[in-house]
Amino acid sequence: MRPVVYPADYMLRDPPPPLEQYARRLLAEGDSWFTIGTLNLPRASNVLFTLEFQQPVAIVNCAYPGHTLHHMVDNLHDPYFDRLLRAPGFASYWEALLISGGGNDLIDAAAVGPVGSDGQAVPAAMRLLLTPAEAAAQGSADQALSYVSEAGWSVLAGYLRSNFIELVARRDQGPSAGRPLFTHTYATPTVRASGTVGAKQGWLHPAMEKLGIPLPVRQPLAELLFGRLRALLLELDQDSGLPGALPQVHVFDSAALSTIVPATPGATGISGDWVNEIHLLPEGYKKMGLPFGQFIDQTLARYPG
Repeated sequence: MRPVVYPADYMLRDPPPPLEQYARRLLAEGDSWFTIGTLNLPRASNVLFTLEFQQPVAIVNCAYPGHTLHHMVDNLHDPYFDRLLRAPGFASYWEALLISGGGNDLIDAAAVGPVGSDGQAVPAAMRLLLTPAEAAAQGSADQALSYVSEAGWSVLAGYLRSNFIELVARRDQGPSAGRPLFTHTYATPTVRASGTVGAKQGWLHPAMEKLGIPLPVRQPLAELLFGRLRALLLELDQDSGLPGALPQVHVFDSAALSTIVPATPGATGISGDWVNEIHLLPEGYKKMGLPFGQFIDQTLARYPG
């Protein structure tokens, strides 16, 4: 059955949502895969709406479009998540946390160019992507790997890991200490000029266009970056056996789903299972929601209470 999803500010209503009526209560925070990623409202959805559970579940959702992991752990930017998670006298017990994080961070990093808004040069260590001239100096301007700033990737990877570590620490400072934290990997988007209000040309497309990255390199470059993000997130899983594993963190590998249909390169509107460059259609999210819900149910069965 589908969950009932309450916006976080509903918790301040009088009366608040009747969470006690549900078998499980989950607290969600995240980027645009947990919110609405398009103003094409008939085609709008998110992962949370498409989850399928065996029991009645309520989700209190703190996610907001554009959220990055920094926003999630910075309570100055989020009036709800940190308080609901650990603030004395305000926090509640949650059977699990749902986090969608890393995708917006990668896309934001890809948008940083070699010259800042102040006209000053941005060092490679503060960027994810390189210019064709820099790529040629690294080896070949025809190879995707040459366009990755390895120093910049190292900074981004360290930032992502440190923020997940902080999320786990904050979880364990409140009533939900030791409860599972679920997150997911991302299906790789097709780089194309397809966006929404405020980003009409998409997100990755204009970043690569501005840098002058050759068309044949753009999609392999996106696949390389999202592949690295996938590996980083999977390492966080407590069962990964890898050095970056975190306690009670469980990662659903949605990037492994072969059912999500990629967009056609060059398409400027709805294509495949995608409503725009980086957001899925309701049908696409449904393909993720059913197995993700099953993954959550199966994992929660390992946790008493």
